Amino acid sequence: MFRIILATLILFIPLYPKFPLANFSGIYVALRLDDIIIAITVLIWILWQIKNKFPVRKLKITYLFLAYFIAISISTVIAIFIYQTTPTNILLLHLFRRFEYISIFFITLLAIKTKKDISFSYYFLLLALVGIAIYGYGQRYYNFPFVSTMNREFSQGQLLHMDVWTRISSTFAGHYDLAAYLSLILIVLVSLPAIIKNNFLKIISLILFFIGFSLLTQTASRISIFAFWGGSFISLFLIKKYLWIIPVSLLVVYSMFNSTDLNQRLLATIASLKPTPTPTKIISQPASPQVPTIVVVKTKPTPTKYVFVPTPLPTMIRHGPVDEYIPIDADVGVARSGEIRFNVEWPRAITAFQKNILFGTGLGSISLATDNDYLRLLGESGLFGFLTFLFIPFYFILKTLKLFWQKKPDFYIQLQLIFVGVIVSALANAIFIDIFEASKVAYTYWILMAVFYQLTVFNSKQK
Repeated sequence: MFRIILATLILFIPLYPKFPLANFSGIYVALRLDDIIIAITVLIWILWQIKNKFPVRKLKITYLFLAYFIAISISTVIAIFIYQTTPTNILLLHLFRRFEYISIFFITLLAIKTKKDISFSYYFLLLALVGIAIYGYGQRYYNFPFVSTMNREFSQGQLLHMDVWTRISSTFAGHYDLAAYLSLILIVLVSLPAIIKNNFLKIISLILFFIGFSLLTQTASRISIFAFWGGSFISLFLIKKYLWIIPVSLLVVYSMFNSTDLNQRLLATIASLKPTPTPTKIISQPASPQVPTIVVVKTKPTPTKYVFVPTPLPTMIRHGPVDEYIPIDADVGVARSGEIRFNVEWPRAITAFQKNILFGTGLGSISLATDNDYLRLLGESGLFGFLTFLFIPFYFILKTLKLFWQKKPDFYIQLQLIFVGVIVSALANAIFIDIFEASKVAYTYWILMAVFYQLTVFNSKQK
């Protein structure tokens, strides 16, 4: 039963648009169909646990998650009864959302009971990518509509259409969500053909990889491109397919030069890193009526106050008349993106962390976005939440790296090593994207984490 449920979720999660069913006051996060489906699935899981006397208690991994749940619950209670700066309904909503995301991990554990279940799930992952590709290219070439959650107005379920300014969006949110999702999935698709013997599956995987990678470049997400590159490098290195690293790296470098949007955003990023000269004021003041003296006085720039309003798509600006053939100037878009992060979102998270170093100021207390999941973890749930959350993926990685030294690892040990690269990609994305709070990406992340964990269990029993 859970095997079918997981296959359904693998297809449904990335393919169903974010149409809202009901809105919550004070926040534009809405109740959606996927929330209801997940809730029903969790109810089935709970009933199964009751019937079988809660076998989940016997899993050591359960207690790692329990530590994190305790951390975020304490931070929520403190925020409700002490700080009282955020409405209680918003704090509880964010707490329930975290439980909802991570519940997928335990549901996946019941679906992946044997090694064959992994293959079964992989086929549905390929089908999901086919649907994503059809939808992505349909936006560009056939005017397919999409639902975006980039701001409050769009998140009401408006059907939008792509124009010359916009980047390809996912079925389930925006271009950053699609990029983050693809950066995880494509590592599996590029690494798996290096170790499987089934030529048909190898060819299908590589074809879908190239199609998916093309979509990734069209999102023009810099962090996700580099997260994929780093993750795929680590995966291929760990499975000792060193020669595969060369074509993958060449493909990434080629895409950086060949994709106009991505190329311009990368150049704009490099330009923004150059130090800005200190403004100077020239004061001419004569020392005597006959001999003027020039005094150069360095002045500090006046602090800029930023007022933020909902940002419509597109996010980039053209100079000159709107013409499809005029290159997009990404400098302003990149600069604005950096200013929001560095001057508003990140300092706000750091301030929240300083208020309560151990438990933070509560989930959702530092607004909907921080664009850095590590600072968000610290600000919202403090050191306790930060450490208990990150200990889970690092625990998996540490259990896996020792397998690298095996002389002749079998297929499933190599597959376990591949997932190290997937986790590294997720952790890299989290530097500039709230990947663990982007609901559809978060669901996928925890499904992958559960498969990763089950591989560690299967391979340890094999010894």
